[in-house]
Parts: sequence; C-alpha cells; structure tokens
Amino acid sequence: MTAKNLSRILGFWDVFFIAVGQVIGAGAVALTGVAIGMTGPGVFLAYLCASLLALLTNILAMVAGSALPTIGAYYVWPSRLCGGWIGSVSLFLILMVSVVSISLFGSAFGLYLQPIFPILSQNVWGMIMIISIFLINFMGLRLASALQTTLVLIMLSAFAIYIGFAAPDMQVTDLTPIMPNGAMGFLTAVFILKFATTGASTIVSLGGEMKNPRRDIPLVMISATLFVGLIYAFISFASIAVLPWREMIDQPLTIAGEVFLPNLALSYFLLGGAAVALATTLNASIIQVPRNFMVAAWDQLIPERLGKLSKNGVPYNLLGLVLALGIIPLALGLEIGAIARAVGIITALPTILILWSVTRIPGKFPDAYAQAQFKLGSFWIWVVFILSAISVLIGLVILAQGLTQSVLWTIIFWVGISIAYYPIRRAYLNGKGVNLDRLTTDSDIFQMKQISRPVR
Repeated sequence: MTAKNLSRILGFWDVFFIAVGQVIGAGAVALTGVAIGMTGPGVFLAYLCASLLALLTNILAMVAGSALPTIGAYYVWPSRLCGGWIGSVSLFLILMVSVVSISLFGSAFGLYLQPIFPILSQNVWGMIMIISIFLINFMGLRLASALQTTLVLIMLSAFAIYIGFAAPDMQVTDLTPIMPNGAMGFLTAVFILKFATTGASTIVSLGGEMKNPRRDIPLVMISATLFVGLIYAFISFASIAVLPWREMIDQPLTIAGEVFLPNLALSYFLLGGAAVALATTLNASIIQVPRNFMVAAWDQLIPERLGKLSKNGVPYNLLGLVLALGIIPLALGLEIGAIARAVGIITALPTILILWSVTRIPGKFPDAYAQAQFKLGSFWIWVVFILSAISVLIGLVILAQGLTQSVLWTIIFWVGISIAYYPIRRAYLNGKGVNLDRLTTDSDIFQMKQISRPVR
C-alpha cells in the first residue's frame, strides 16, 4: 500500500459541463408535453420559475460547498455535522437512488436507439452505453470530464437545431393565454418541472478535486441551473410555436419535431439531444456518486477495500460494484419503471437530512464559515432551510400520487435497511476494537488541502 493524492484537476468549465450534463436529461422531452397540459403556453415561464425553485433548494448546498468543500460531500456533511448514523442513512438512501437511476438511464437510452438500430434490444443498447461510460471513468477523472464536455456540446448543438428551425414561427403571442388552467395549474407545472432543472448540487461531491471549490461550487450551481432553465424554456417555446399548444398536451417533443424538422435534423435531435442527454446525466452520476462511498470506505462504514484507489485516483472496486448493480436489472429484463417512481420519493429523504446538516455549519465550524465566499446569516439559513424542505415535501406529495403497494413496500424496505445498517456495523466493528463513531465524525477531512488515502 502506498499513498496517493487526489489531484485538484477540475476547473470552472470542467465542473460547469458536469453540472449541465447532470441537470439536462431526456426528461424535458417527455415532461414538456405534460406541463403544457397543466399550464398551456405558460410552460415557458414555468420552466424559468422551476429553475429558480431549484436554485432555492440548492442555496444551502452552495453555502456548505463554499464553507466546507470536500470529497463525497453528500456523506461527509451529514456524518461530520450530525453524526455517523445520519451520514449512513443518507448514504444508503443515495445508493438506491443511484443504482436504479443508472438502470433507468440505460433503459431510456435504449428506447431512443433501438428503433433506429433494431439489431439489438432496448436493454442491450442500454447496457452497452452504461458499460462504455464506466470504462471511460475507470481511466480517470480527467478523461471522464473531457467526455462530459464533448457530450454536452453535442447535446447543446442538437437543442440549438430544434430551437433554430422553429425560430421563424416563434412569436410573443404564442405565449398566451399564459395560465389557461389558473394559478394552481401553473404551480403544479412548476413543481413537476423542478425535477427537470434540479441536479447541479451533485457537484459538491467533487469539492476535494476542484481547483477553486469555494468560488466555483456556488458559481457553477447558479450559472448551470439558470442556463439549463433558459434552454428548456426556449425548447418549450419552440414546441408551442410550431403547433397549437393544445395539440402538444401530454405529447413528447418529437410530435412537434416531426412537423418542422427535416428527417436528418429530427434524427440528430433524438440521438444528439435526447439520447446524449441521458449519457451526460449518467456520466455525471458515475463521476460523483462513488466519491461519497469512497469516503465511507475510508471511515470503515463499508468494507475498507472498496475505497482503494487506482494509480489514476479511481475507486475501481466501487465503480465495478456500482456497474454490476446498475446493469443487473437490465440483464434480467426487470421492470424498473415502478421502482424508479420510488426513487423519486426516496430522493427527498436524504435531501432533507443533508439540508438540515448544513444549518449546523456556522455553529460547528465558525472559522471555516467566516472564510466562505458564499454565505448567509443564521436567520436566513433557517428561512432557506424551511422553504427548501417545504419545496422538497411538496414534490414528494406530487410524486406519491397513485402510489402502488409495490412502490410503497420498496420504500419502506430500503428505508428500514438504511436505518438499521449503522448500529449493526458499529456493533461489529466495536468487537474488533474499532470506534466507528469517531471515524465517521473525524473533521480532519475538512483541513486537508489534498486528500491522501490508500491505493492499490
């Protein structure tokens, strides 16, 4: 065993493209029509409001990222600020979200590719995409970041083609009536679309590998979220400009695209826009998710060997495990649609725990907080926490509509595992003379200018 530093190699634009790729998914292709059914032409404004709402729930992550930038922040913040048990619960809830999301992204990718290249099934195309991106990540963060930048630029070019071809038909009058279903329909659309504009906060788990995290974390989260919200707004504007808005109710963007895009441009939009959007979200997830579990392995919350790094600073055992868990549902042909609904609900639980932990930073780390480039007064921290928690809970209620028994029991089962794991692991390690509570609350991780941990 030797020591290996995780190099600070990510600059502003590296992190910006990771964030944009994480936020933009193919959800907009499907959700835009749903939102049009709720608020008609007001979908343009709904996307802009949704991005502002997403920013509201990200403010505390910006504060924490500026004050206590670290590797694996979604685990480190709850564990160091609220105790190992809270950190463990957050971590295991994130695990289910991450694994099922990987399967879901792969399946959705295959959905776009299989009709064009029917030689392979939907799930096989999904597995090929997942494995390919994992292989890039096995080669190191620098290459994975370069891949992300390339994919995001391709995706943006596809969206630009969609908007560009529709531009001659886009008139301000297309945006009326702005709220045909009233304020409630508009607000419902905003909360639905919030899920399509949320995700930039995941970059906080890369804080230990950024060149200037105190500045870049809040700056990237703000710029990426607003940038994506604006793109989505113009895509929705284009859709209701080329067709009467009522014809777009509950329809995917491809319905509008077939009206005004040439065949070649439509194919590029589907592959370079919708399909690549899934690839960018998957790559961003693979980049940041293992960082949380890597620190947990260093703390011995999970087996220590999982946290070993390759010569490129890659947690190769964790990547291999997440890869296996992600492709198993596709390989077995399991129905992951229902479980994906549970994931959307489970996501709300660690979010609230993480936001709550951030409120403790000024009291527990006053010196670090004083140095933060983005911070709030104690009163406003709690105001933002309450508003963010309410926003998350409203989203949870919306997702919970029509919840099936299978989804409900999936949630209960995994929440139970997440709660029970830490006491069991602590008792096991106590028998070996290891103090898990001390390891999971060790704040030295915030003092390290570069993080040194064991590698192969």
